[in-house]
Amino acid sequence: MTQTAIIVGAGLGGLAAARGLEAAGWQVRVLEAAPQVRALGAGITITENGVAALDELGVGDAVRAAAVRALPEGIFTDQGTPLQQGIRADSSAVHAIHRATLLEILQGDREVETGMRVVSASDATDGRPSVTIEHGAADPDSSDARSERERRKDRGRGTKLGRRLHRVLEPGDDPIDSKAEARASKQQVRAVEAARFETIEADLIVGADGIDSAVRGALWPKARTDYSGATTWFGVVQAEADSPAGPRMYLGRGAEFGMEPIDGGRIYWWGMAFARMGRRADDEIQAAVEQFDDWAPEVRDHIAATPLQGIVRRDLWSLATRLRSYHRPGVVLIGDAAHAMLPTFGQGGNSTFEDAATLGILLEDHSLEQALVEYDRERIGRTQRFQRISERLARTNTRMRSPLLVAARNGLLNLTPALASEIAGDWMLAWRSPRHTS
Repeated sequence: MTQTAIIVGAGLGGLAAARGLEAAGWQVRVLEAAPQVRALGAGITITENGVAALDELGVGDAVRAAAVRALPEGIFTDQGTPLQQGIRADSSAVHAIHRATLLEILQGDREVETGMRVVSASDATDGRPSVTIEHGAADPDSSDARSERERRKDRGRGTKLGRRLHRVLEPGDDPIDSKAEARASKQQVRAVEAARFETIEADLIVGADGIDSAVRGALWPKARTDYSGATTWFGVVQAEADSPAGPRMYLGRGAEFGMEPIDGGRIYWWGMAFARMGRRADDEIQAAVEQFDDWAPEVRDHIAATPLQGIVRRDLWSLATRLRSYHRPGVVLIGDAAHAMLPTFGQGGNSTFEDAATLGILLEDHSLEQALVEYDRERIGRTQRFQRISERLARTNTRMRSPLLVAARNGLLNLTPALASEIAGDWMLAWRSPRHTS
C-alpha cells in the first residue's frame, strides 16, 4: 500500500521535501496557509552542498541552468577597502538565483492546496498522525493576521451564535467566557467547529512551515525563538557598471552589506544592521539609504536604484532552543521549523535542501520509524553546528559596534589567507548523500 504524507508549508523546504518523498514512492499533499504559493525574500546563494542535495532531488541541472555561477569576490570594509581576497577554488563557486525562480523550479507542475492554515498537529502516539486546519483564516503574511497574532496573546476570539457565544480558538488559547460557552448547545458547538476546523490524517506529517512552525509549536511546545538584535533589508536591482561579478561582502560597525548577481541580469543585495525589534519606516528605501549613507559608493548606488515595491525588510530571528530530536512518532521537522538559523553563514536554505534530500533517501531504504531515527543522526549535529557558527558570525558582524573591536576584526581578516578560510569551510561543502555513505 502506498504510504501518505502531508507536508505543511509550500516554501522551498516543503516543495523540496515533496520531491524527495515522491521519489521514495510516497503519496504527498502539500498544504500552504497563504492564498498562493510565493517566495518571501529576494535572492538565495546555493553552495556546493546545496547543489548536491538538489541533484538528489532531481532539479540540480535545472537550477544550474537558471542560476548565475560565480566565485566570491572577497570581503571589504564599509569604505570598499579589501580585507580578504576572493576564494579561487572551483569548489567554492556558488549558484545565485532569485527565490521565485527556484520556487518555480521546485514546484514544477505540482498542485499545492492553498488557504490551508494548519493550527495544530498530533503525532502517532494515540493513533495516526494528523493536522488540524482552519478554514477561512487570514493570509498569515497580511497585516491583519500579524495584528491578530499579537492580540491573541491577551485575549481569545469568539463567534456569536444568536445570543450565545461559543469560542472558536486555536489550541492553547484561553476561553473568553466559560459561562456563555457552556450555554451553547452541543449542536451549535459542533456546527461551528465543523465549519471552521478540519482534521486530516496521514502516515507522515512533515513540518516545513518555517521558524513559527505550527507543527513544532504543537509537539515541541517548549521550543523558543530569539531575536538576533538585527534587522535586514533585501532588494533586487538590474545590474549596473559597478555591480559585482560574484558575491561580495562589506563589513562595518554593527552592520554588513552583501550583493551578488542572480538570474535575469539582476543583482540581489542585502543590508543587515543592529536595530531594535519591530522598527519600521514608511519608506524603507530611505531607511536603508540612511543606514548605509557613509558606505562605499557602490553600496549606496544599489540601494538607491531599488524600486520601493522591490524592497523587503525583516527582523532576524533564530530558533534558540536546540531540539534533541527532529521527529516524533509519524512527524518530522525540516528546515527552519527544525533549526532556524541566522543568514550570516549562508546555510539556511542549503541545509534545508540537505534535510529534504536526506529524508527522501532514508524513506526509500528504511521503515518509517527507522528512517526518522536515522534522519536525526544525519541532521542534528550538522545543522546545529551551522546554527552555532551563524550566531558567532552575527556577534562579529552586526553586534560588534566598538571601533577598537571592529579594527581588530578587520585586522584579523586582513591577515587570514583566503586559502585558510576555504580549508576551514571544506567540511560544510562536503555534504554527502546517505545513498553514498556507509
